[in-house]
Amino acid sequence: MIHTRRARPGELQALLAVHRAAFGRNDEAELVRRLHLAGDNSSELLAETGTDVVGHVMYSPCRIEHGDDGHVLGLAPVGVLPAWQGQGIGSTLIRQSLDNLRSEGHVRAVVVLGDPAYYARFGFTPASRAHLHDTYGGGDAFMVLALQPGGLAGYHGRVDYAPAFDLLTD
Repeated sequence: MIHTRRARPGELQALLAVHRAAFGRNDEAELVRRLHLAGDNSSELLAETGTDVVGHVMYSPCRIEHGDDGHVLGLAPVGVLPAWQGQGIGSTLIRQSLDNLRSEGHVRAVVVLGDPAYYARFGFTPASRAHLHDTYGGGDAFMVLALQPGGLAGYHGRVDYAPAFDLLTD
């Protein structure tokens, strides 16, 4: 049986192992490590079965070129161990973490750079419709979701992820 909960101090190595296995490389694990070291792990949720961590989703702060107020987070990365992929764990982590952020009430919007068909299921739309763009040239793959009414009001321009993202190779 899988259940989700907030990540706790001391679980970083388990989270890194999930991302190494999920992506078959170290880049995303290194991103998680750097975000933790910088204190930019704004919100995290993990999935576990018994005592084994099988999935993880992380949010970090973003800066908006115009209208920034510190209330926008970036969703990335999300990873699930290969043996557990295709069972809805990633979707559950995303849905539950977004619900948590909504109920906490301090985050106005979330951005993500990913597969538009996948993230549209959670209510994300192309960020360009809200006059936002990313530094990576993501086009319609750069998406945004308002977590509260008027959550995108006053924002426009370039969205910058936390500095740890600048170190990604691709």
